[in-house]
Amino acid sequence: MGTQRLVGLFLALACVIGGIVFLRSKVAQTNTLRVCTWSNYFPEKSLQEFTAKTGIRVELTYISSNEELFAKLKAGATGFDIIQPSDYITRRLIALSMLAPLEARLLPNLHHISPYYFKLSYDPGLKYSVPFTFGTTGIAVNTSKVKVPEDEISWSFLFNSSDPSHTSFLDDMREVFAAVLFLKGLPPNTRDLASLEESKGIISQAKNRVLMFTSEPKALLLKGELSVAHMFSVDAIQATRENPHIKFFIPKEGGIIWTDNFAIPTTSTHIEEAHQFINFFLDPEENLKIVEENWLATPNQTAKAMLPETVQKNEQLYPSDETLKKLFFLEELGDTLPKLSRMWTELKS
Repeated sequence: MGTQRLVGLFLALACVIGGIVFLRSKVAQTNTLRVCTWSNYFPEKSLQEFTAKTGIRVELTYISSNEELFAKLKAGATGFDIIQPSDYITRRLIALSMLAPLEARLLPNLHHISPYYFKLSYDPGLKYSVPFTFGTTGIAVNTSKVKVPEDEISWSFLFNSSDPSHTSFLDDMREVFAAVLFLKGLPPNTRDLASLEESKGIISQAKNRVLMFTSEPKALLLKGELSVAHMFSVDAIQATRENPHIKFFIPKEGGIIWTDNFAIPTTSTHIEEAHQFINFFLDPEENLKIVEENWLATPNQTAKAMLPETVQKNEQLYPSDETLKKLFFLEELGDTLPKLSRMWTELKS
């Protein structure tokens, strides 16, 4: 009987320990948010503050293009609780019912977003997404290595770079084709196949001259391995902070304006926690910390008003009304998109 009791005691103890391990595992799983984002957005300190306040851990996965994000989701990736699609991909994800509708009651800080963003065509009323930051796409130049024109820079400055072995293009299909279309005086969202085929030829010629296609040119600019880069404003401005010789230009023909947004995939198993994350970073104080740390342009009008006036008037962050007239959001291309994707695959092969 003594042995049986001892065995029973060990079995009971094993069950208790097993139950504790299971519960801890389940809590850890429940309290971890998986966020798919762009690089240079969330300082570790801000994530730690979110965890300290909510008890929710955050794991980050990085993407280099919207097409990469879309391909992951389309292929059935189900591990993300929050994603950060740009405007035109947000529209596509909404159309495919791949985003969960947002619950306004869980986002009391949403009113800090400027009314302008509630009117944008890709998500009117912000029913599925919340803008986190916005920016433009243009050309960054290390002016200590490459001389820039005294008047406005053209997209030809990139395609006919005077230093092609230290020049890069974004590894982003829509952005590269848009740059060529601007150069040709055509709308960046054209569906005209003849114009796109001609643009493909120009990109092919440039490909044979420039150093690389990359969506992460900042480090290479700072190392001196690049002197001219097709670049997002957020990365260029961060580079300028470290090296004032690096300047960012929106070419005279025009450029792309974009938003990167918070959104929750329908496959998320932590919908309420995802809302907590979004609402936390909509708080003006928290938003301001990230904006100042990373020099981001914020759609949060309350946070922007808290910035120094010199920053609010920095046209690299907040383009003037005159510049805004030359900026375009990328739009959906419908049946033209698969054809454009084929051209891009051929270019990159």
